[in-house]
Amino acid sequence: MNVTRRVPRIALTLSSLFAMLACACSGSSTSPSSTTPTPTVPASGPAVTLSPTVLTFPTPAAGTASAPQTSTLTNSGTADLVITSLAASGNFVETDNCVTTLAVGASCTITVTFVPLSIGSTGTVTITDNAATSPQTLTLTGPNVTTPSDSLSPTNLTFASQRVGTSSAAQIVTLTNPVNGLSAPLTISSIIASGDFVVANNTCGSSLVAGASCTIAIVFTPTATGSRTGLLAVFDNGPNPQRAVTLNGTGE
Repeated sequence: MNVTRRVPRIALTLSSLFAMLACACSGSSTSPSSTTPTPTVPASGPAVTLSPTVLTFPTPAAGTASAPQTSTLTNSGTADLVITSLAASGNFVETDNCVTTLAVGASCTITVTFVPLSIGSTGTVTITDNAATSPQTLTLTGPNVTTPSDSLSPTNLTFASQRVGTSSAAQIVTLTNPVNGLSAPLTISSIIASGDFVVANNTCGSSLVAGASCTIAIVFTPTATGSRTGLLAVFDNGPNPQRAVTLNGTGE
């Protein structure tokens, strides 16, 4: 009798289990819809497009600037572009016709010139504005500018005998910033003569571009008889910060 009672209970339990499984399966058929990705809404606002993004400059003649090159800046966004600044670095000079506020779809031109003033070969134009990607950069590449050099010729001057207290005719020394590839300007801080010698005048100014020369006129005025010596010293930013010419004369 106990066996007869257990059979119905097992049957009822199994049927209930099948019903539960069927319900679970039917409910899971709707789950894939919950994984559908949410569409991405495009960002709005001003945006900057540069064309081209890189300017490459050839080597100019020694001591001269390159021909200018241009890049077009466009507001490719959906709101006005407010430009705060445009600035060039390295051996590059920038001019532009960009207004402070550039309307949607409007463009302006950035003009860049390579000017060999400092050591190096690269630079940028940096654009600061209200776009999300600010600041943007225009990459600039030019020939490598090396350290300037200096050369004095001759390296020794000898004056004829000169009466004490009187001045000789001037003799000339030439200072040159030789072309060494493409070098930066030679910056001249001072030109000084010592002893009984004086720099009467010079055409050097404060700097010499690569390949340029200038002249220094030296006058001998002996203060005593006999052999007189001195130096002409040139101080600059060349590899040897002091170049010198030996000066000799005789007082009588």
